[in-house]
Amino acid sequence: MVRGAIVLAFSMALLFSSACVKRDGVLETQPLAGNLAAYWTCAVAFASDGRGDDANEGFTFIPYFENKVRERGVFEPLARDESGEAEITIRLEATGRDDRVKLRAEIFDTKSRESLGEVLAVSAIDAIDAGPDTSEPRRLIALRNAADQIIEYLKEKRLTSKSTRPPAPPHEEAPPVGGSSVCSTQCHPPAAAVSFHEEQARVSTGITPTMRALRDCLDRVGGQLIEPAVLLRFSPDGRLRHMRVDVGGYEQLECVQNVRTRVPRVSTTRAILLRCEYRCSVT
Repeated sequence: MVRGAIVLAFSMALLFSSACVKRDGVLETQPLAGNLAAYWTCAVAFASDGRGDDANEGFTFIPYFENKVRERGVFEPLARDESGEAEITIRLEATGRDDRVKLRAEIFDTKSRESLGEVLAVSAIDAIDAGPDTSEPRRLIALRNAADQIIEYLKEKRLTSKSTRPPAPPHEEAPPVGGSSVCSTQCHPPAAAVSFHEEQARVSTGITPTMRALRDCLDRVGGQLIEPAVLLRFSPDGRLRHMRVDVGGYEQLECVQNVRTRVPRVSTTRAILLRCEYRCSVT
């Protein structure tokens, strides 16, 4: 047992040593919380050791990280003026040498400041084939590689974690004549937000035609196992500011694009984020 632990420790040290990094790697330096699925909005902060060719590498790296986090359905990044409302904050720190770059991601609850874990990724610069015509620094490419590792790792952790989000009052539809299932729209605010059930129920009712259209679209292409979801962002005056559709990789379908162009008639009494899901159960 002791010998096995020593071998494991030596292997990890070899992976992250300055002299022997030949390939990428990712490691939990602090165990990630088991309820990551309860969070779905984030703010991103970045600090660098200043070794990059561009002293302001954060201006290009942060948008890349935010876009990837959003594209892969891990978290929804909020704008700078909304960062205080984010459920979690991802604090990124880049350090490195001439042959490698390290990216450390500390995740913590924005409101309570409680740590939710820390992940470290390493990307070897000398293994990067940037190409003869690229204008991007090799360190920045390595930094993005490390970011991709972290994002994929967080995505897998969220899939295996348990959500503690309380259930919202659903808007149920009557089953179709001769049908055998009942479908309902459920809208949830972020885990840290104050819940107004009456407002959630009103939005659930208003967004149901949009959700039903997404369900019909998925059914036509064999996506019966996908539960359609949308993320709604409302401005302080209660108007719908942004709608993001999440249909498990089917976002580019023409029928999904058509749904996106039809803005639902929903509103709230305040600025809020709501995630609405459409679920069907067999009766």
